[in-house]
Formats: sequence, C-alpha cells, structure tokens
Amino acid sequence: MELRFRYGKVESDYQYQDVQLANIEILLDDEQIRQRLSPSYKSCQSGFGRPPIDPVIGYKAHLLYFLKRDIISFNELPRQVNKDTDYQYFCRCLGVEFTAAYLSLFRKHHLTDEMAQQLHGDILTALDISASTDPLRIGIWDSVPMPSYTSPQKDTKHCDCQRPCDCVKHFSDVDAQVGWQRPTLTKKDKFVGYRKHTIFSYDADKNHRLPLATAVEPADQADINVIEKVLEQCYAEIDILLVDQAIYDFEQIIDWYTRYQVLILVDPKCNAVLDQYPLSETKTPCCPQMEQPLTWSHFDTQDQVQVYQCDAIECIHQFTCPRQFEIPMVSHPAVLGVFPPHSRCGAFLLSLRGLIEPEFGVQTLWSRLKRLPFRGLATFKLLGQLCDTTRLLQKLTAAMT
Repeated sequence: MELRFRYGKVESDYQYQDVQLANIEILLDDEQIRQRLSPSYKSCQSGFGRPPIDPVIGYKAHLLYFLKRDIISFNELPRQVNKDTDYQYFCRCLGVEFTAAYLSLFRKHHLTDEMAQQLHGDILTALDISASTDPLRIGIWDSVPMPSYTSPQKDTKHCDCQRPCDCVKHFSDVDAQVGWQRPTLTKKDKFVGYRKHTIFSYDADKNHRLPLATAVEPADQADINVIEKVLEQCYAEIDILLVDQAIYDFEQIIDWYTRYQVLILVDPKCNAVLDQYPLSETKTPCCPQMEQPLTWSHFDTQDQVQVYQCDAIECIHQFTCPRQFEIPMVSHPAVLGVFPPHSRCGAFLLSLRGLIEPEFGVQTLWSRLKRLPFRGLATFKLLGQLCDTTRLLQKLTAAMT
C-alpha cells in the first residue's frame, strides 16, 4: 500500500561530499522507517486531509542533530539543513521546508522512545555482525549523567516547615531528581536530571563495540532497578554481562541468569565472605583446614557448582581430605560466578570494562558541550535512545571506512 506523504526530491546518483553521511545512507532503510511511523498518522493511508510531511525527514533530522556538533540546537537545525546540500539530501527534504515547531510536534506525536528503540533494533537486525569473541557474546553495562534544563539552586519546597527539613524538593522539571557523579574541575558532585544506562557489546575492534540496549531513568534511581529494563531489550543477544559493584544482589543475579540466560559478572567487594570457606586476598576460596588457596577446576553446569582442587603436595590432612571441593554458585554469585573473578578467565573479562569506559566518557563530554534544553522523563528517554542510535551509526561507518 502506498502511503500519502509529502516527499522531498531524491536523486539516486547524488554524490555526497560528506563520506560519513554517504555511509549512513546505506545503513538506513527509508521505507522501513515510513512503515514503522505510519500508524501514528491518521491521513497517510486515506484520501482525506492534507498529506503530512514524510516522517523520514523528521527522523533523519534528529539523527543529524546528534551527528554534527556544529548544530547547537533544534531551533538552528532547519536553517543549517537549508544551507547544506548534503544535509538536504540526507534528510530527504529537498523542496520540502520544515521548522523547529514541526520537529517538536514530531517528537510529541510520532517519534516516541519506544519507536526510536524499534528503529535502533531494525538497524542491528539488518546487519550481520560477527564479533571477535563469537560464539561467546559479551556485554558491558555502565551509565552516564544527563543533566536536565533546570538548576539545583532554584529548587523549591511545597511545605510549611519553619526549620530546615527533609521534605521533597520540586524542580521546574518535575521528573528530574538529584544524582551524584564523580566531581572534577569542570563539574560538581551533584546534578539534577537523569542517567542513561547502556549495554555495549565487546569486540577487539573498537569500531565494533556497539550499543545494544538503552534505558533512561531519574538520577536517584538505583542501578539494580534499572538494569533489568536494559536486559529485557537485549534478550538472547548476549551471554555474559559485565557490571560494576552497584549490581551486588546475589538473588537478582541468579534470577536474571534463570530468566534471561545472561551471566552477570561483578568484581567482589573487599568485605566479601563465603560460608565455610575462608577467602584469600584475591577472593579465592581456601581449604577450610589449612586455609591454603584452592585451584579452580571447572564449573558443573548440571549441578550449578564450582569445582576446586587442592594442589598441596605435603599436607597433614592429605589422607582424610577429599582433595576436591564442590561449592554451589548460589552461596555467593559474585565470588563464584560461572567464570570466578579470581580465575584467569574471570580476571580477563573484568579487565575488559576499562576498554569501554572511553565510550561513556565521549558521551559525557558531548552532553557538556551540547546541553539538551529539554525537560521531562519521556523526552530524555527519546534523546537517550537517539544518542545511542547515532553512536551505533558512527561505529558502523567507521568500520566501513
């Protein structure tokens, strides 16, 4: 069925001056974007009313805003597009004018965060991505702050307390909350807004470390309450997920492994304790009698137990000691994961988190250079998803060139 939209002029043989836009053009399917967004238009399939503007124009214009740092605001975006021929051909708006008000209405009625998430998944599905770690698929989770367009100095309390109190503060952004971050010379330790949580896939090639799932929640939300929303998006996409020590709930780790078949690997805290087995400085279980570190042998998937062996040659208990110890993983999933952190494999996997940190540093720097003048949780969910979709396209085009 042919959809009724106001289409811009398209030349199939147009030669882009911007190589990045030319490569992104190959990755995006305009007709698929139209089919995804068409149900939200009432007149795109009927003969009544004026045909709306092609949704490809609005979606690609938003991607262009996140791709190019010289476009500093959505108000300036239409003017920048009209001045650059590459931008016009990329957005498919040659001969069709749009304004910043149109982009605002497009976000309000058509481009929701769920729709942006589906379009992000369409790009991943259309690609045949083979990682260097196949068949083992590794994901790495972390988060970055997204300050809202409000100020912590202008918070107000709607209470009649005469003395300092702990009543809830209200900001101009009613969904924003106070969050904490690492203070530096250019930023304070507190901010008002949201946090964007992302799962990146690991690959030896940095251009193949792609964002798989995204979630945005108020800054005061505990990480353990948000990570499940991200896990649902990448179900059956990863086998191992590396997280920081904020995710340190043993029952949740076992539950996620049962429901999503994802192994959560976290570095144990310094005060970790294992019943019946003392732990060494490297969090390795020791012999209960001699307190000598045991050697990890293997993981019994059928019984969900870690098998350790004692390699001591001369031991006073060698005739009564079983020399092999089976410790159930449920007794301490952080210490006894499928790949224990004290083993060579576990230590190597945890070291991979340091390779993904620059990805989040780039996004934090971008948010400071280009502060988003928006409010509301729904808007920031959409912007967070568009930010990761843009990062996905940048990675893919970098690998192509």
